[in-house]
Order: sequence, then structure tokens, then C-alpha cells
Amino acid sequence: MKGLNLRFFLLQGLLILVECITISYISPILVSLGYSNLRIGWVMTLGTLASTLARPVWGVVNDRLARPKQIVPVNIALGSACYFLLTHGGGRPAPTALAVMGMHITIVCMANFTDSWALRLISGGAALNYGVTRAGGSLSYAVGAFLFGAVSARWGFQPGNYILWVLLVLLCAVIFTLPNPPAGTPGKEPAPLRRGLSALVGNRPYRLMLLALFLTTLTSCPIGSFSPVLILSLGGTEQHVGAALFIQAMSELPVMAGYARLRRRLRLSPAALLGVSMFCWGLRALALSCATSLWMVLASAVFQSLTFALFTTACVDFMLETVPSDYLSTAYLLFLALGEGAAAMVGSTLGGALADHLGIPSMFRLVSLLALTGSVLAWRAARLQKQPG
Repeated sequence: MKGLNLRFFLLQGLLILVECITISYISPILVSLGYSNLRIGWVMTLGTLASTLARPVWGVVNDRLARPKQIVPVNIALGSACYFLLTHGGGRPAPTALAVMGMHITIVCMANFTDSWALRLISGGAALNYGVTRAGGSLSYAVGAFLFGAVSARWGFQPGNYILWVLLVLLCAVIFTLPNPPAGTPGKEPAPLRRGLSALVGNRPYRLMLLALFLTTLTSCPIGSFSPVLILSLGGTEQHVGAALFIQAMSELPVMAGYARLRRRLRLSPAALLGVSMFCWGLRALALSCATSLWMVLASAVFQSLTFALFTTACVDFMLETVPSDYLSTAYLLFLALGEGAAAMVGSTLGGALADHLGIPSMFRLVSLLALTGSVLAWRAARLQKQPG
């Protein structure tokens, strides 16, 4: 791995490590502050609302300005300040909500923003292997989750504040060696935003996949929010939460790094592979609904390879095959905003309410049906792409 791929590998590694320390530990932090399952759901909903509204804006910014190397460091600094507010706010509702919303606008959105940066570079002809570089994020997430889980179990979550500022310095050192993407097609005026949105509305595979993702997120969001809560309720500690995140991230590596080869061997379209990932989200929820011990929850983390890892890599290919390059970032971040963000607002609240009234296992059992339905819609989108015209 040389040149651009190595630098992007390091960027993804540092950026996902920041996300691991901050976003992945929101639920355990809220538990330590005495928040109930329902209140955790409401706080996560507010964070998701913030990122849902911000993602399309960041997409338009990347398509129009094409200045990600200047935008990303500023937002990571702001997100680190929000983490400080979360860990030092004393659990008061207003500062906690503001901190979680700020972290979603900055850190969560910048992870997606960096993916759209890669999309623009690949569309512009750069020899960038997205799967291999994204594996850098999975590797750093694995190590970071395990180590920070041990640190937080012993000293709490405050040490994360010092770690984040060190990571910001390293991220700046890497990011300023990377190129900004081309600002649109050379020699061609940028496509009007209204025309791009109209084209997306008329794109049937895009619309159907968006609906499939919406349903699947109603499953994946409660899994992300309440798997740590389930671990703690079964007698685990923050170290066990870190171990689960470590297993998840290590499971991502084979699929992230070997995605191109996997697709060639299976001879499946990106849309069909997205359907496989959504089906596996449903299976993962069913597995968690049956978990009666810590080892069962930890074992279910290996599903991450065929859920998140497969979805993330196949989604990039799906966008490259489905959306014109002039509004690629806008389409990608709008897809995530509506399919993940808007659905997660419903999913967090739904998951919290169901967990409070029925218990976490029953909640997982019910939401699994939504991802299974989403997989059927994704396979329908794959069939539409094969049809002429």
C-alpha cells in the first residue's frame, strides 16, 4: 500500500478512532450518569436529528466547495469540545443533549463526509481502494475500543478528553498531505441542486434502496444503542463493552480489505450485497434477543463483518454505479441522512420505549423483522438495476 492509499488509510484510522472514543461510548456514559433506557433513547434521538439535518448540508458543501481537508479538522476539534461538555456536564439534561447533538453534527458527519471525499476522489480518477483504506478505520477501532474500554472501566471517561486532542494533532499532520477532490467536472458548470434532487427522486433503485435502508436502520440503531446496555445488565463492565467493540471491528477487517475480491467471486451487484447485509442485521437482532449470557452477546458481535462492513463498502459501489458524479456527495449524504439519520430518530425512541415496556430481548426480536423486510426491498432494487432503461 503506497502513496494516496496509505495516507487515506491513516486518515480513516485516526478519524474512526475519534468516533470510537466518543460516539460508541455515549450509551455507557449516559448509564453512568443514571439515565434510564427511555431517556437514553431520547438523547440518542436528539443526536441523530442533528446529524440527519447536517448531513445533506455537508454533502452540498463537499460538492460545491470541495475543501474537506480544511473542514474536517475544524469539526473534529469542535466535536472534542462537545465530548468535554458531556463528560463534565454533570448529567444535566440541557448540556448533555447539546453535547450529544454537537458530537453528531461534527464527528459522526465527518466520518460520512470523509467517505464522500473518497467517493469524489475515485470518481475523479484517483487510484484509491476504498475498502482497503477503510480497513484502517476498522483496525484502529478494534484497538481503540479494547484499550479505551479498559481505561474507562478503571478511570472513567474523562481520560478521553486528553486522548482526543492528541489524536487531533496527528489527524492534522496526515490530512494536510491529502488532496482535495476536484470541484465538479472539469470544463463543466456544476449541476443545479434542484436538478440533482429531481434526478434522485426519479431514480427508482435509489428510492427503493433508501426505503430498505430506512427499515434496516430501525433494527441497527437499537442494536448500536442497547447492546452496551444489555452487556451491563448481564453483569458486564465498560471493559466488556470495549471487548465487544473490539470483536466487531476485527470482524470488519476481512470484508473491508477483501471486498473487491469478494464481489468478483460472488458475482453479485452492490445492491444485492446491500440486501445481504440487511438480512444479516435481522439475524443479528434475533441472536441478541436470545442472549442470556455475556459470551453470547460477545459472539454476536462477529455479525459486524456481514452487516456494517459489507454495507459500508457496497454502499460506496452502489453510489458510484447509480448516481452521476456532479452530485455524488449530496446523493450519498442525503441517502445516509434519510435512510440512517431519520430512521435512527424513530429507532432510538422506539428501541427505548420497547426496551422499557417489554425488555431488551423482546425489543430485539420485534425490530429484527424490519431489517428482514428491508433486505427484500434491497434485492428488488438490485433486480431493477438489471432491467434495461
